Amino acid sequence: MGTGKQSRKKKAANNGARHVKTKFYKKDVDQIHAEKKKRKPTYMDNGIQRTLPDVSDGFGDPDLPAGGAFYCVETDRHFITAEALEAHKKTKGYKRRVKELEKEPYTQKEADWAAGMTAGPDNGKRGA
Repeated sequence: MGTGKQSRKKKAANNGARHVKTKFYKKDVDQIHAEKKKRKPTYMDNGIQRTLPDVSDGFGDPDLPAGGAFYCVETDRHFITAEALEAHKKTKGYKRRVKELEKEPYTQKEADWAAGMTAGPDNGKRGA
């Protein structure tokens, strides 16, 4: 009569899958656009947006690689050395993200118009 234990294991396995969705979350394109406009880079730490530490005095955040000194704004990743950062900037993933960032993100006004929440251009009466 070991079927009860197996069914409990399956439930636990499914619960763990929900947590993985946000475990490796990176910033979205619109978040990076907003960050570039205000010129104050931040990074995602377990779903929490934090500001980058000031490494000009030689001390940074000890939890980040190299104290947070080598950070790629476009992909929201930290690197140990400048060489690793430069090698990252030659990769396909980096180039794809830069290409995505070249396009201007949609505004809230455009999203409301597309959803039909605001009136579009008035072209007169229908039918008449």
